[in-house]
Amino acid sequence: MIRSVMSKPVNGLYQFTYPLDSGAATGMWHIRASAGDNQPREWDFHVEDFMPERMALNLTPQAAPVAPDADVTFGVSGAYLYGAPASGNQLQGKLFLRLLRDAVAALPGFQFGDIAEENLSRSLDEVQLTLDEKGHGQVTTSSQWQDSHSPLQVVLQASLLESGGRPVTRTVKQPIWPAEALPGIRPQFTLKDVYDYRTDTTVKQPVVDENSNAAFDIVYADVKGEKKAISGLQVRLIRERRDYYWNWSDSEGWQSQFDQKDLQEGEESLDLQAGQIGKVSFPVEWGSYRLEVKGPDDVVSSVRFWAGYSWQDNSEGAGAARPDRVTMKLDKPSYKPGDTIRLHIAAPAAGKGYAMVESSEGPLWWQEIDVPAEGMDLSIPVDKTWNRHDLYLSTLVVRPGDKSRSATPKRAVGLLHLPLAMKTVA
Repeated sequence: MIRSVMSKPVNGLYQFTYPLDSGAATGMWHIRASAGDNQPREWDFHVEDFMPERMALNLTPQAAPVAPDADVTFGVSGAYLYGAPASGNQLQGKLFLRLLRDAVAALPGFQFGDIAEENLSRSLDEVQLTLDEKGHGQVTTSSQWQDSHSPLQVVLQASLLESGGRPVTRTVKQPIWPAEALPGIRPQFTLKDVYDYRTDTTVKQPVVDENSNAAFDIVYADVKGEKKAISGLQVRLIRERRDYYWNWSDSEGWQSQFDQKDLQEGEESLDLQAGQIGKVSFPVEWGSYRLEVKGPDDVVSSVRFWAGYSWQDNSEGAGAARPDRVTMKLDKPSYKPGDTIRLHIAAPAAGKGYAMVESSEGPLWWQEIDVPAEGMDLSIPVDKTWNRHDLYLSTLVVRPGDKSRSATPKRAVGLLHLPLAMKTVA
């Protein structure tokens, strides 16, 4: 284990260099770093012996984008670096289907295709191939996406094996273009990290200020980026409203689900001349929105964006400063009436505040807390009247200000669902 403390940043960055000698242990290494906020960051990386490649592998896509109903074929060529073909060598790999949102290199920033087809991304076929006597082969996959209306790409990731089994790995992509021309959309605001409730991940998404105008550039272009003339593009602003609720099952317990309503909040017709980039703008409030542009052939391109504050906003933004996050951890997966909850609370900095048990009807229990820098454990009795599914543990911790360091008070907030082991009736 190596420990190091860095106190002098270089150009705003803290840098740590650790030389690896020839006898360094191979395998997985781990880095744990803390910026003094009680929230460690961790990374894993591999240390391996380097051996130069002894084979060449070329994977070749088709010369032009293909139609959605066409088969996709990749050419394969393998050879040893001393010149001999990879005759009889094995090729192993995997095919993937992915959305191709930035589909036109000549039009950077423009998004093509329908965001509603994002679930098309998936794994396809396994690849097992023996190269011929010239070291050549071919990988072909039949279309499983002929009904799609968005640009896609088939990705081949393949490894050519030496006689001893050592691989040389390459990746190639084949674009799929579904129409003669498609609408393209470019938001005139920046990308930010936003939590996506659909996938439980953080994604890059355009974010515009709350109660402002969301502006977009619109084109109608072919795969080469040539902007076509078009009349009657239908542009719609849709607000995505999701009403969340809890559902119980014996196999999975309580699960969050939702009903979605798409509310149209604006519409405009747009005519474009050849070579023209059109512009549209709509007023937005707060929340998740989607801009849709439909061509005369009913082909749709759409972009999802967010308006206003989100948890990932930083305090340097134009909006209100977001609170820091209090981390909370339960000692059990669920609780019964009469149990005692052991709740661990870790705040970014020491401070005082409150811990509460809340339902949709208001607080059920609360207690003042004084959280030290190292965190604290809190015991909460489960009342027998808490026979419901909409319970949450919430915490508010306020770091006091310090005039000597010109530090203002800072709040941190935590929220965690409280799972109860409900009795089921046979």
